[in-house]
Amino acid sequence: MKRVLNLGTIGVNSYLVEISDGWVLVDTGYPFSYQHFLRAAARQGVELSSIRYVVLTHVHADHAGFLKRVLEDAGAKLICLPAERDRLLSGRNKQNVYLSRPILYIINRISAALPRFQTFEPVDVTGALDAETQPLEKEGITFFVLHGHTDNDLCMRVDDKLFVGDVCMSGIGSVGYSPLWIEDNAALTESWKQLLAMDAEFLYVGHGKPFLKRELAEFVKKQENRKLCKLYK
Repeated sequence: MKRVLNLGTIGVNSYLVEISDGWVLVDTGYPFSYQHFLRAAARQGVELSSIRYVVLTHVHADHAGFLKRVLEDAGAKLICLPAERDRLLSGRNKQNVYLSRPILYIINRISAALPRFQTFEPVDVTGALDAETQPLEKEGITFFVLHGHTDNDLCMRVDDKLFVGDVCMSGIGSVGYSPLWIEDNAALTESWKQLLAMDAEFLYVGHGKPFLKRELAEFVKKQENRKLCKLYK
């Protein structure tokens, strides 16, 4: 079993997965979380230069926030989906989304207006590794693509763990493991069904604590019928 560390904040997880010659970092936090990340790495005895790869599950500012900085400082290789090139170059969240919790509409409208939470330093994917070519297969790490939270949600499998970004959540703002922002709910529900069909035990999410995959089953129908509202009507 590969060792997993979480160097994220209370709100956003950043996972380190040990490989033969260092670490794979799964997602970064917001741009303003970089110093927290560096301090957390130092406490765990992790040198920045030992981070060989950075996996980006999807292009939102709370996941790609300090991506450019950590790639440059660590000398790491980016693993992502080439289809995310335009989003990464935009340096901005796509806000044509639905909210799974209409009660949080006002809070999300305020957040959507604040560059601090919606923008990040643009990243050029030239030279990045295409996740779908399975660049870490020799390390026992494989990648697959789901949809719904964004148009392309990159997920990673390690041992009995599935790292799923924000395809589901268990943290603040979530209800029934639903992500707060959803681009396509039908696609998201189908993605949940695909996860349940996979031979793995745990879901490691971008927000909140990991949980047993089987716990997702009772919420699939609820998600399918969930009443959503548009962020910008």
